[in-house]
Amino acid sequence: MAIYKRGKTWTVQVSWYILDTNAKTGKKKKYKTKGGFLTKAEAKKWEIEQISAKNSNQITNVNPIFVDFFWDWATTYRIPGTTDATKRRYTSQTNILRKYFGLTKINNINRNNYQKFINYYGENHSKITVKKLHGVIKACISDAYDEGIVPQNFTTRINLVWDDKKTHHIEYLSIAEIQKLIDVTKSSLNHIYTTPYMILTAIYTGMRLGEIMALQWSDIDEKKQTISINKSYDYISQKVKAPKNASSKRTIYISESLIKILNELKQNNHKFIFAENNNKLPSNNAVNHALKIRMKKAGINKAGFHFHSLRHCHVAYLVAHHVDWYEISKRLGHSNIGITMDTYSYMIDEMKATQQKILAQALESMDKPQKLHLA
Repeated sequence: MAIYKRGKTWTVQVSWYILDTNAKTGKKKKYKTKGGFLTKAEAKKWEIEQISAKNSNQITNVNPIFVDFFWDWATTYRIPGTTDATKRRYTSQTNILRKYFGLTKINNINRNNYQKFINYYGENHSKITVKKLHGVIKACISDAYDEGIVPQNFTTRINLVWDDKKTHHIEYLSIAEIQKLIDVTKSSLNHIYTTPYMILTAIYTGMRLGEIMALQWSDIDEKKQTISINKSYDYISQKVKAPKNASSKRTIYISESLIKILNELKQNNHKFIFAENNNKLPSNNAVNHALKIRMKKAGINKAGFHFHSLRHCHVAYLVAHHVDWYEISKRLGHSNIGITMDTYSYMIDEMKATQQKILAQALESMDKPQKLHLA
């Protein structure tokens, strides 16, 4: 190992051996060199990191361009077998990294560089967008660390930054509003038009639109009162696909009243429960248009409310009836309860505030004279 000065900066070279059956000694010497350190202390720090990496067999002289490594990782481990939407998302994330990091090599990025990127990106992006991008990059760099490509995982202990103004707060209805919407929707049921049935299914189950579209009669077990969710429908490609992830495959309990409502559609004689007379499923626009009409009729004015918001209404209804968050998480098809709690943190905060008011009122009442009713 050597530390030496080149002009005004310092350079470090470390070496190690790897097994090589073609070499006379059975091993081959490898080198890794890095320059540009402004002080000898900085160079020494990097040398120590490399010695530590070498001792744990985590050292390599492979130093690809960060963006190239990310894209190769995504196309190898994440994109195959996924939807077009997922491919577009990884392409977009790669372009974001390319715009900021350019041709920077992966070993030239440290925690400080990466934090500055998060600070820059978070200035005009929402909390969920920043968390998703950071989550993907963290997974990528964790793999790079395991493979010995980077000596340290520079994505750990990062302070996530986002724009609160762009952070979308979940839209949901009160229990009274949910009941109004149910009543109005039930009053307009006609088996020829399946969109109202889809609205009710979303309210009663919390299923995603693609999961509802993909439902077939074989997915419903009337005796057990369950729906088996094992696929999704992509309206753009008009194809049935695998669900969002492994945890999205689930079986959920449904009410007897929903089964009776859905059975009205059996007379349509279609493979898909919600297919209409043309044997096609309603489009996203058609479903949202049907929802807006019924919300207006119910006297509910929510500008940002759309079909997916019904999933949030289902959660709000369950929480109001004291259903455990773990059960809610499984019902929604989330991979872990942390995702559920994070997604509905705004709703949780609101409900905590309400509970705190109730608690305050209860404590205040202790100081007021009360009539005791003895048995």
